[in-house]
Amino acid sequence: MLISRISYSLLLSCLIFACKPATEESAKPVFYPWEKYLTAQIDSLGRHPQKVQKTILLDGKKEEKQLPTIDWKQEWAMFLHADLNTPAAASAYDNLSEDGFVWYSLKANENLDVKKLYIQLDALDRPAKVEIVIDEKNFLFETHKKLHMNFTDGHVQTYSIEGSQQMRWMSPTHYQLMGVLLAK
Repeated sequence: MLISRISYSLLLSCLIFACKPATEESAKPVFYPWEKYLTAQIDSLGRHPQKVQKTILLDGKKEEKQLPTIDWKQEWAMFLHADLNTPAAASAYDNLSEDGFVWYSLKANENLDVKKLYIQLDALDRPAKVEIVIDEKNFLFETHKKLHMNFTDGHVQTYSIEGSQQMRWMSPTHYQLMGVLLAK
């Protein structure tokens, strides 16, 4: 009796799982594969390191330094997180793209952090210039960030992150980071 119940339960479970539709593992991205492209840049810089000239401005105070090595994944984390190929973003953006550029703008009724992703393409359809606008707002703080990246021959040459953060009941903090990849 117990064996027949177990067999029946097992058979029922198999039928339920067999009737589920197959999910497509490698669904084609809806948006430009920005994260994939930038990850390839990071991998290339890992194999062929370049020095970086960094300038940081924080509330008017300037600091400059030249770095022989850098953790690119950490340095460009904000750029990587701006990838729109996520389930939440699938229908949240208007595609304003035309020949020579890719432009996604957040729809008015949507509430995601990335407000705009603009990619100017070169003649080989590689990024030449990227601009990303990110706004975050909650009960404790409000931030606004503008990210820029410039490419030559499909490789990053310069990047910048400019922004402000306003904590509730505090003065706003303004910051800017600029990086230039130096030839060896």
